[in-house]
Amino acid sequence: MTGKVAVVDRIPTFRAGLAAVLEQGGFEVAEPEPPEFRTSYDQFDAAVVTIHAADMHTIRALLAEFPELIVVAVLVSPAIEDFCGALRAGAHGGVQWDSTPDEILAVVRAALAGQSLLPAPIVRALAESSVERPEGGTLREDEIRWLRAIARGTSVVRLARNEGYSQREIFRRLSDLYARMGVRNRHEAIALASRWGLLMPAPEPAVEHRTTVLQLRQTN
Repeated sequence: MTGKVAVVDRIPTFRAGLAAVLEQGGFEVAEPEPPEFRTSYDQFDAAVVTIHAADMHTIRALLAEFPELIVVAVLVSPAIEDFCGALRAGAHGGVQWDSTPDEILAVVRAALAGQSLLPAPIVRALAESSVERPEGGTLREDEIRWLRAIARGTSVVRLARNEGYSQREIFRRLSDLYARMGVRNRHEAIALASRWGLLMPAPEPAVEHRTTVLQLRQTN
């Protein structure tokens, strides 16, 4: 998967290096001067942001103004707490600066495909610090259905149409849902809903399940 990507780094040589990797991977790349958030990031599919010491605010600032932007953090430090900090700030994936070009491209492509590709130690650290769903959670059936839909990549426009709401109304309802979940945007909501186990589909009847398994075997 390719697209238009902004490379955000306050150090020009770092910025140029990342831009070269992404261009070789087939992406259209721009290098806006950070923190030039007056640039319309709506024109980009993703932003690749290098995180130096105390730079988490860069991710927060980008997502505060462009909440739908896909953000990938490139961590100068290999510390687990820095990876976790970037994710808490809203990054959709993370990779160390000294990773190979193929590894960096894989993380960016995964993020654009709606997935987070992370080093195994980071995944383990997140699992150990996972937040359990509050007892007697407040989410309704329709709200869980919305979360599952946007986790599958359904746009808000299509979700509004499917649910019989105007775009304004579904945005209002989703904003209320995110506020009650204690998150800021749909990406954080999907991540938290996954940790609460809400994105697992309902079990299928046994006969349908057997048919699906047979079909899979036939295709293999």
